[in-house]
Amino acid sequence: MEVNNYNTYFNVIFKCVGKEDTICHFFPQDTYAREQYDEINAQVKLLSEKYEGLKLGVSLCESLFSVYFPLSEFPEDRHDEILGAVISAMNCISGIKAVYITDNGDFMSYDDIEYDLAEVQDTFDDSFLDDVLGITRLGLSYPTHTEGIEGECFNYSVYFTDDNAGEEKAATVRNVVESFDFGLKDDDYAGYLSISADKDKVSIYLDLGNVQPGNENKVIHGILLALNNVQGIKSVIINEK
Repeated sequence: MEVNNYNTYFNVIFKCVGKEDTICHFFPQDTYAREQYDEINAQVKLLSEKYEGLKLGVSLCESLFSVYFPLSEFPEDRHDEILGAVISAMNCISGIKAVYITDNGDFMSYDDIEYDLAEVQDTFDDSFLDDVLGITRLGLSYPTHTEGIEGECFNYSVYFTDDNAGEEKAATVRNVVESFDFGLKDDDYAGYLSISADKDKVSIYLDLGNVQPGNENKVIHGILLALNNVQGIKSVIINEK
């Protein structure tokens, strides 16, 4: 992985450009506002008009937005030109922290960019994954840190100030989490959830498989917000190494 010297206010982290397709993951400094979606789509439209046959696609969420474009319709000697045009076009969008360029032709999902996020984490400070998942903005009453992304699965390690965890504490955590309102519609699936006592911590296992994309962060955040109601929490580590 290398960092390219594009003339942008945000960092450009270059992994590779695929022979057939390229995807650029744009990570925010904080979070993307709803009105920025129109700005992003406007830039994508202009690029599509400039490069006939480019067929750009865009995937948008608060955590990041991804721009996908197949390069197979263009000769290889134009690939750098087109990639540069995409990066330059997004330079007018405010609040971007970094763009990660890879050859993954799929739209963003936690599973698709697991390895990419791990490499980006090494490029920035320890709080990068916390920023990407929106955890730093929750106003939690206890310290929380994310050590990795494991596809659609999240393991929360809940530690207590007395350094002990048993079934009684697991039952307390289970009660507050299962009774928490995640803000989903009545028929929306919240994922598979399992809570158990595990030696010196309470473990919460969350599998987001089959959860609608717009609901993923509601569940990820909701578990942490529910834990605000549990006394004596020393820290929570997500996907502890």
